[in-house]
Amino acid sequence: MKKGWFIAVIAAYIVVRTYIATLSSYGYYHGWNEGYYSLIAKNYFSGSLWEQIAYPGGEPFSSAPPLFSYAVYVSFKIFGISDISARFVSILSEVIAVWGVYILARELYNEKTATIAAIIFIFIPWNVLWFGRAQTDPLMTALMTLAIALYVRAYKKDKSMLPFGITLGLAVFTKQPALAALPIVLLWSYFQGFKRKEVINAIVCFFVGMIPLLIWLSYYAFSGNYNVIFNIVLGELVHRSEPFSDLTRVVLFSAAGISPLVITAAAYQMFRERNVKNILIIWILIYGAFVLIRTPPSHEYYSLPLMVPVAIVAGAGIDGISRVMNMKSIMLLLMLTILISTIPVTYFTLSYSGDAGYTATKEVGIFLRDYMDQYPDDEHLVLVQMKYSPQIAWYAGLGVTGKREIYSTIDDVSEVYVEGIVNNSSKKKILLVSDMVGVNMSILSGYERVLDSEYKAKVGRLKILDDFRELIVLKIK
Repeated sequence: MKKGWFIAVIAAYIVVRTYIATLSSYGYYHGWNEGYYSLIAKNYFSGSLWEQIAYPGGEPFSSAPPLFSYAVYVSFKIFGISDISARFVSILSEVIAVWGVYILARELYNEKTATIAAIIFIFIPWNVLWFGRAQTDPLMTALMTLAIALYVRAYKKDKSMLPFGITLGLAVFTKQPALAALPIVLLWSYFQGFKRKEVINAIVCFFVGMIPLLIWLSYYAFSGNYNVIFNIVLGELVHRSEPFSDLTRVVLFSAAGISPLVITAAAYQMFRERNVKNILIIWILIYGAFVLIRTPPSHEYYSLPLMVPVAIVAGAGIDGISRVMNMKSIMLLLMLTILISTIPVTYFTLSYSGDAGYTATKEVGIFLRDYMDQYPDDEHLVLVQMKYSPQIAWYAGLGVTGKREIYSTIDDVSEVYVEGIVNNSSKKKILLVSDMVGVNMSILSGYERVLDSEYKAKVGRLKILDDFRELIVLKIK
């Protein structure tokens, strides 16, 4: 398979995924993350680059290091401030990830397997979904993948470990779970025949790569804000969630996102090799254990790095079948069949998640902005259910202080709850944004409904959501 086709597939992916990213606004399925990271990057223009502040006057975000928000900030500088600019960082991250997949597969197998694996990786529905979202995991996955690939190449060919160390350091500077790459490569090294000098060099180079993170953390150490340091260093492992709190969903969603035929090809190759010393199997076991144990509820995207070893093993499986049958046409037929099989799964995931056309948060945010512009002298308080707060703030231009404030409410909004906030506020105009899902409709009494924005997700004749997602803006009389 010629590299020209490979490059064409990557270019086509960028075009198609960018187009998909234009179809929807920051939605109900993890749109919170997209809005929040976009707000952080936007506020770098007027605030400090040391602190990830989503809302002026708010507390620094301390769940993840800042490399992703820095990348979005750079994208905003180049392409302008928009949701597409924010998502473009993740879209380009897949190019880095594909490069890493290609290098790693070539080192472990051969050129043909590397090309097949890279193309399969592009088509895996779980990747199509998340590598178009403005959040940390796509960039972390890309850098983690490239780091492991560079380590394997350096270890096998006695090359410098510095590219590995810098890349892994940047991966950790994006999100802490990338640290799992270290035990993965070290255990593989042990099975390969321990090269003491190479391993020591790799560890030293890794600490070199960690310098940006250490410098960033030193800012908080010198300023006395040790809570940020504690959350960054121990947050994922200590208090993010109870162990196994998302076990069923992360297994089912990830398996469905990979798609059946890709899983079948990967399972065939794993059965054929039965080699637990393969770094891909080590990767699946170590990182898979982390995903099963530490994934918080509704954070199924934690499994994104597992798509790399699955894609490579599946690519090796396709190549293996064609070699057994000694027919190149079989390889092309299998690959084409698998790629085609991912398309309906991709359509399903994009439709279910809202990526195929969700615009409610943008419509409501723009409405709020235009509405408040009509009354520039009035002070406004916008009450928004927590799951929609960053998205609405992003599109409406809201902050936690000033004349246009946002207040995150609980999801189970009640009339008494709203009245309590209203009675304790000095703002002249108060508006409520709610999807009314699971909310007693009696809350509508006494308020004026000023906007409805509806979204209904369908795949063919299959109705994904029994009730439509409705964002309602209510104005207090």
